[in-house]
Amino acid sequence: MKKINFYLFLSALLLIVLGLVCIFNPVEIFQSMAWLVGLMILLTGISGLLFGLKEQKELPNAGSSVMLAIFQILVGILFVCNGLLAASTMVVVFALWVMFEGISLSVLSFDYKRSGYQQWWLMLLLGILSLLLGFFALRNPGGVGAAFGILLGLGILSNGIERVVACFALKRIRNRIRDFKESLTATNIDDKQQ
Repeated sequence: MKKINFYLFLSALLLIVLGLVCIFNPVEIFQSMAWLVGLMILLTGISGLLFGLKEQKELPNAGSSVMLAIFQILVGILFVCNGLLAASTMVVVFALWVMFEGISLSVLSFDYKRSGYQQWWLMLLLGILSLLLGFFALRNPGGVGAAFGILLGLGILSNGIERVVACFALKRIRNRIRDFKESLTATNIDDKQQ
């Protein structure tokens, strides 16, 4: 049990340090995340290329799979070689997605209004806010990247803190189990004496 506590506490400490590093270096962390996304795109492209070349004789659309894989490889190489470009591209894709969702939600709110839903205006408000958030992200990609880095750091930090709490909770649980076993043993001894 002591080994488990040691490893749990060690992992908690490492997570807390990593979380603080993310919080104090959010832009660099976001660029690293973007680099990892680029690496995943590159590996997916290589895998798709190998699959497409192998199955080209048996699958009628393997040629398009090969072309898509080559495109993925090129994008992956570009992202891995240029972390800043990868980070900016991820923010633009995120911003466009949020804007599209905002427009969709705004239009959908009027359908809800027509069907008699009383809080249709909340959906409209959320749609407009999403649209504005997406627009802000397009205008300030560095700020959005930093926000992602800080949120990632906060998530990692909270995971580390949770593990520290778990160390103390496990100690308390072990003490309760020990006390319970001792009380059972004492009860058994009393029953045998009577």
